Amino acid sequence: MTVAAGNPPGDFVQVGATRDGLDPYLACARRRGMRTVLVETPAYLRWRRLLGRREFDVEVAVARPQDPDAVRASLAAAAVAPALVLTGFERYVYAGFALARALRVAPWPGAGDGFRPLDKREQRETLLRGAPQVAQPRFVPLGPGDGDEADPLAFPQVIKPADGGGGLGVLLVDGAAQRRRALDRVRNLVNYGGGAFSAIVAEEFVKGPELSLQGVAHEGGAVLLSVCEKLTSLEEVRGEPGLAGFREVGHVARAGGGAPPALRELAQACLDATGYRAGPFHVDVIQGPSGPVFVEMGFRLSGGGLVALVEKATGADWAELAFRTHLGDAVPVPPPGAGIAGQVSAVSEHELTAAEALQEPGVAVEIQRAAPPPDPAALPADDLPVLASDLARHTGAVGRVVVSGDPGDRIPALLHSLVAHRLRG
Repeated sequence: MTVAAGNPPGDFVQVGATRDGLDPYLACARRRGMRTVLVETPAYLRWRRLLGRREFDVEVAVARPQDPDAVRASLAAAAVAPALVLTGFERYVYAGFALARALRVAPWPGAGDGFRPLDKREQRETLLRGAPQVAQPRFVPLGPGDGDEADPLAFPQVIKPADGGGGLGVLLVDGAAQRRRALDRVRNLVNYGGGAFSAIVAEEFVKGPELSLQGVAHEGGAVLLSVCEKLTSLEEVRGEPGLAGFREVGHVARAGGGAPPALRELAQACLDATGYRAGPFHVDVIQGPSGPVFVEMGFRLSGGGLVALVEKATGADWAELAFRTHLGDAVPVPPPGAGIAGQVSAVSEHELTAAEALQEPGVAVEIQRAAPPPDPAALPADDLPVLASDLARHTGAVGRVVVSGDPGDRIPALLHSLVAHRLRG
């Protein structure tokens, strides 16, 4: 293999596998002749093989990938020479940046000499100080008690872990009694890869359309690639009657070039306040009565198939642009088009069959059937507690329906018609 001019020699290290199975950084690294290395728990590496996911050149099993010192020691023992360290899953984003800083490799220092990724509580506190113009719901961190600190907040409230991912433990409550039940539930959950959450936050629920922004930070500037409308459902928590959590059903993506100024300004304010200067990011917002309201942000590529959806809607290869900004290949350029594409995660054969009827002139419908899921019983019994959250949050889909075509209202309407029975009002 040869390394492209301008790129550093060495290995590409991904801390955490993507849960949607795309692992788009693989192609980026291989185009540059870099050896690809995946760091994951032994349990998830075994589960990933059962799922038939694409292979990295080297797999490094680490019991606690959230521990950057443990990851560093394991990489050294495996004779891995990192040139670029990126994160494939939100749970390990903190360790990924800490590891890059310790090894003095990209994305350090380009992402920001003093930058470290902030959890959901820290994001809120940082925006209050550094970007008070950004609207966000009132919130409080919760201690070990019954959540009485949140009494001054209006109901409904959202209870969420500060360092969770994929909607894990995010619950909607409408009273102090439900809040106590939600807290008990979250405290008894196991975070991805094992272990407890770092903190729990309560915040006021803001009603309105949910959006997510996908972009790349380059030299501190926000390059907005797309804006997605989120389709979200409320699901009753198993074994907890009356207690509901959120699940993303799908997204409708439009090119970021058409984003309103308020969303562009919010994205830039988030980068400025957090000190994030280079790399992929996404920001979740709710369109409130007075404008966009910040929910949370991530310092990585989105999961849930969004990397592929962004490319279908805009032509932009989000992972490749992230590589370029980290390795100094070229300045990322936002897509000029006005495309649109949407997708939903289907949970039944009925939904996949109904999707076939969505075909109409000017609209392309792609039905991606998932392979039958492997039986977790094929894994060692010790793996199951480590994989508990993965099995709860990243299984159950039978396929994905992707709809694309000319700009207009038909694509959102078609997708809404397909999953209207699952969407919250």
